[in-house]
This record gives sequence, C-alpha cells and structure tokens, in this order.
Amino acid sequence: MKLGMILLIFATYSAVCPAKFIENIKSESLEQYISKNWKLSQTQKKYLQKGKVLASSDVATTKNQQVFKLKALAYHSVGCQRALRKLSLLEEYHNYIGFIDRSTYQEKSKLFTLRATHTLLPFPMIIHILVDRPTTVGVYPFVFPTGMFQGLRGEFEIKEFQGRCLFYAHSLFKGRKSKIPDLVVQVFSETLSKLGGELLLRKSK
Repeated sequence: MKLGMILLIFATYSAVCPAKFIENIKSESLEQYISKNWKLSQTQKKYLQKGKVLASSDVATTKNQQVFKLKALAYHSVGCQRALRKLSLLEEYHNYIGFIDRSTYQEKSKLFTLRATHTLLPFPMIIHILVDRPTTVGVYPFVFPTGMFQGLRGEFEIKEFQGRCLFYAHSLFKGRKSKIPDLVVQVFSETLSKLGGELLLRKSK
C-alpha cells in the first residue's frame, strides 16, 4: 500500500507538471556532480552554461619541491556522441588549436604527443601523455611519462546531462623545483587550458 501510494503521488505530480519536474531532477543531478568536484560561484555557473571553459591552477614551491594542481570544466552545447566524433581524433588537434604545432597519437602505446608554441610559454614545449582515446562517456586516467612535469597524473571524466556533454579534468604534480616561477606556470596553464578547451568546443559542434 505504501509503495502504491508513493507511485500514485509521483504519477499525479508528473502529470500536473511533467516538464518542470523532470527538468528539476536533471538540474539537481548536474548540480550535484559539479558541486562534488568544484564549488562554483553563480557567475562561474553562468559562464559554464554559455560554453565557457573554467580552469583553475594552483602552484606552490617549498624548498626544492614544486606542487602543481590543475582542474578544468566545460559543458558542451551538444551531446557526447556528436562531440566525441572530433574530440576523439587526438592526432588532429594541431588542426583545431592554433598554438599546437604538432599532434600525434600511437594507438598501440596510447601515447599522445603535442608540440605547443605560444607567447605565454617560456619555450616551445613537447608534451607526452599516456591516455586512452576518448570515444565514449567514462573516466580516462592519464600520466605525463616525460618532460618538465614528469610523473604528473590525473584523469578526465566525460558525462552527459540534459543532452549536453560535460568534461571535467583534474591533475596533480609533485616534483623537483623547476626553473619556471610558480606564477608563470599558473598563468600559462590556466590561460592555455581555457583557450584550447574553447577552441575544441567550437570545432566539435
């Protein structure tokens, strides 16, 4: 009887206001996921809804150790299946992002290689990333096996809410102090994450 009553109330409420009821549930699910990973301001939430990429970098050096944390969030205007048709083509990123000179992906070793040149970078950078090709929703761990931030680890997650694809990435590096000041690392990592992310979103609509 109790279960039947609950189902009757649910059905009655849905019949009276189905669209709003369903929208609220979906909005709560999206809000819950985002809040679990990142406490956003109302302004940041508006930017996210408009297709802006959010990025936050935290860099600190103590004695001879540098700690570098980065996270980024994007909410695509299209669903994941459509977005990933282009976003999964890692070897084509040099055609999507202006400051990427070269991009290759080795299917067998899962090695993604980028060569980046930008005025914000202290010098041209070659970045190696071990990661699975992102072809569907899910969680994709990654690691930097070489380079200045060798050992950096993180993951990016792809989820779909309300017919739109959500991308969330976070990473952490702890290693020897580099020659690049903390503020420079923070500025170029945040700026290039936003710029590159927004270019990818536009190219994959």
